[in-house]
Amino acid sequence: MKRKQSDQDRARHQYAELTKHYRAIGPAAILAALICAPKKDKTAVKLNKAA
Repeated sequence: MKRKQSDQDRARHQYAELTKHYRAIGPAAILAALICAPKKDKTAVKLNKAA
């Protein structure tokens, strides 16, 4: 069920300040998570395949 246009406008206006304040935190949080993530081992584990 879609929200009415007036409900959308009211919600957009209500959260405009929060959106403006926290918009830049999103990409920074992603970058920090990638920097702090444990590194994967570059050597691939080879599985024994039946020939």
